[in-house]
Amino acid sequence: MYTNSKVAKSIRLALMFGGASLALSGTAAAQDTSEDEAGAEAQERISVTGSRIKRTDLETASPISVFTAADLEASGYATLEKFVHSLPSVNGAAQGSNVNNGSNGSATVSLRGLGSGRTLLLVNGRRTAFSDMNSIPMAYVERVEVLRDGASTAYGSDAIAGVINFITKRDFEGAEFVAQYDLTGEGDGETTRLAATVGTSSDRGNVVLSLEYTNRNEIWQGDRDFSECPLFDDGKGGVYCGGSGTTAMGTWTTVSNSYKGYVVDPTTGALRPFNNATDGFNYAAVSYMVTPMEVFSINGAATYELTPSTTAFIEGGFTNRQSDQLMGAEGTFWGQFVPATNPYNPVGEDLYINRRLEESGGRAFTQDMNDYRMVAGFEGYLDNGWTWDVSYNYTRFVDTRVDYGRANANRFLNLTDPDLCADDAACPGVWNPFAPGTLTQAMMDYAFLPNSPVVRGQTKQFLANISGDLMGIGLPAGDIAWAAGVEKRWEDYLYQPDGAALIGEIFSVASEKTEGQYDVTEAYLELDVPLLADLPGVEDLSLSAAVRSSNYSFLDSTTNTKFGLEYKPFEGLLVRATRADGFRAPSISELFSPQQESNLAYNEPCNDWGTKTNQALRDNCAAEGLPQDFELASNQSASLVGGNPDLEPEESESLTVGFVYTPEFIENFSLAVDYFDIKIDNGVGKIDTNTIVNGCYTSVDFSSPLCDLILGAAEMGRPAYGPDAPNRDVLGAVSGIVASNANLSTFETSGYDFDANWSTDLASGLLKLRLDGTYLKDYSFISSPGAEPTQYAGYYAADQWEDSIAAFSKVRANFTATYDMDNVSVSWAARYMEGTDDLSGEPTYTSTYAGSAVYHDLQASYMLNETTTISGGIRNMFDRQPPYTTNNQDMNTIASSYDLAGAYWYVRLGMKF
Repeated sequence: MYTNSKVAKSIRLALMFGGASLALSGTAAAQDTSEDEAGAEAQERISVTGSRIKRTDLETASPISVFTAADLEASGYATLEKFVHSLPSVNGAAQGSNVNNGSNGSATVSLRGLGSGRTLLLVNGRRTAFSDMNSIPMAYVERVEVLRDGASTAYGSDAIAGVINFITKRDFEGAEFVAQYDLTGEGDGETTRLAATVGTSSDRGNVVLSLEYTNRNEIWQGDRDFSECPLFDDGKGGVYCGGSGTTAMGTWTTVSNSYKGYVVDPTTGALRPFNNATDGFNYAAVSYMVTPMEVFSINGAATYELTPSTTAFIEGGFTNRQSDQLMGAEGTFWGQFVPATNPYNPVGEDLYINRRLEESGGRAFTQDMNDYRMVAGFEGYLDNGWTWDVSYNYTRFVDTRVDYGRANANRFLNLTDPDLCADDAACPGVWNPFAPGTLTQAMMDYAFLPNSPVVRGQTKQFLANISGDLMGIGLPAGDIAWAAGVEKRWEDYLYQPDGAALIGEIFSVASEKTEGQYDVTEAYLELDVPLLADLPGVEDLSLSAAVRSSNYSFLDSTTNTKFGLEYKPFEGLLVRATRADGFRAPSISELFSPQQESNLAYNEPCNDWGTKTNQALRDNCAAEGLPQDFELASNQSASLVGGNPDLEPEESESLTVGFVYTPEFIENFSLAVDYFDIKIDNGVGKIDTNTIVNGCYTSVDFSSPLCDLILGAAEMGRPAYGPDAPNRDVLGAVSGIVASNANLSTFETSGYDFDANWSTDLASGLLKLRLDGTYLKDYSFISSPGAEPTQYAGYYAADQWEDSIAAFSKVRANFTATYDMDNVSVSWAARYMEGTDDLSGEPTYTSTYAGSAVYHDLQASYMLNETTTISGGIRNMFDRQPPYTTNNQDMNTIASSYDLAGAYWYVRLGMKF
């Protein structure tokens, strides 16, 4: 028969009270407690995320949200990515299924919008090597604990914004099988999920095994009205379908500038200027909107009681993820040189052409990633009730990537130069780049090649912890609880480029490998001190304190502290506060990744500059020879990104103050409100492209120091727009922007989290209501020392971690109503996101506001018998479409923040034995 542990059941019960106190056992054991009693109490204690002290209730000074496996099922999502991204405390951008351009196939999360690298992902309180939620099977998860507070004293580096801890099934008996099928209202995006979990126990141990398979099919941008083609403002409050200036017939400019931005009309053969509305390349039609993925995982865990007070445990897991992204075909973005001697040259002059190589079918990026996780250890308790554990955690990933449709720029030069082609016996003939469909298979075999890099990383972690009460050294209010421990961690990372990339034969691919290792030794101490109890106006008052020392092999040692206060003036009210220091050590990739090209979005300040009022901007645009009605066909800049070996750690301070109220006069009701304030100094980041370009172009005669960060088209190996515009490539985009990592930034964010829970008997069933939300009061970002703060709260702007545009909504909230009656359960959920304004918007833009969105989800379940349940539902029931925004990076909207696929129907069959 299917069962769960007593602790797991207690946690589910505690959720009804919103994290309010729920004792799982009796009062603390006295000094003369027998060994059996001490052991029984020790086994009932659990560690709550953010604290190493094992306790018998879920109360801590830090705000924590707990979601059970039942909550995951009720959401209707087939992956953890979608569930976690829907949480109100998650903001900004992250890797996931909505990311096509720039994706590595993973699913990450950004608490508070501070970046995925500042949110620590754990599995059973231990680190993973890759922090990819796709590697964590949903069927294996017993609960998800979200700590909305800094936790560097508990876990070390990275836990600045908070921690998401996935607790897997351990004391599990029986068998559980799940099959789920999802399909959009448009008939695409099929997602299939199959999972099986089995477990058995004896008097001395337990074994659990879980297998899961997930397959998600692609959705094309061209299959949705809002994204079927790139939209451009028409200057009259409307939009038109356009595309990239790198077209299938080629957009060219002569070296002498006698012709600038011309095409050969594919119908008439006439020479005419490029027209975005009729000539632009529609890359959306051949690009994914939702990326496909196939994941298989197998996980297991076992415990065995060696003695009544000592248990051995092991955990193991393997995940294989195969994912891919598809974008428009490669183009000759480097500015293909075509000499006058090319027989197809329409003007008989040397020229540069930007030609879309659509004959190749597109750029495909694939990942075949293997993720390994192994844990072995011992845990137990001493005669006095102290608990201890020792473990070794080994995690490793190997990501084998293959990119198809990548160009060898040198060989393309041979194809357009008759003399160079004649000198190369392998050259299949001279190419006509001025007409579509002229690149033959032989030419593609000659000038295209795959890119096959390998990314590998591993984390090894040794942990030893002990926790208990200071027997005999107590206070009148109770015993002092404590925990102490040591940790040793080894990190290793390698990015090995393709052999052709190493010698510079693949365009726009890093030609240097990234490799590095470091280790860190840490020790911590945590105390929970009861100050007062059972007094008038003070039912309980306790102070918590923690300190952690970290000694890195490449950094100076650092010490971080955290203090917390819990005050119960009377039964049902808890007032809590924390103040914490935090830090984040730079990652190996941040330190050592090579400088490479990345095409980052920016707002072009010189678009239609004749209508602008800023005189410095008008003068600078005119000095570059741009026409007053200048319009950039593509808002992407060829920029330089990469690591910096001189990076130092980030430092943070965080504050939380709040309360949990469970009034006696309202049965089964709880309300929690928490204020948060986080400041990060010495933040690793880069000045965003908008700040650089707009700051430079609005300065008198390009006098701003930001202009030094624009190296120009030549630095990127591209021809310039003209002799007076070296900053711009031949299509007019600003090029050579330096966007490398540095300790430049300061982040400050504050706001309120709120949640309310209530349940009551209604008719012959049980009604449960839950509200979770976050109000973002402030999110200010200082890009570099001396710069003015930029306010992100209530705006959409470039996310400083992902370099993609994201909405930083002031209000995000989820409301769920569930009604259970006999064999039937019905739930309705509403997900709300407040609208945002364009941080870089211009009065001439058609749209500078991304509207508020409410997504409605409905699910119904019916228990056919004691073992079988069938469920069906729909997410985004009313097919809410994302808004159009003039300033966007892809899909004409803010892809990282809105639902893209539309209505999603699903059916699920669950069986428990």
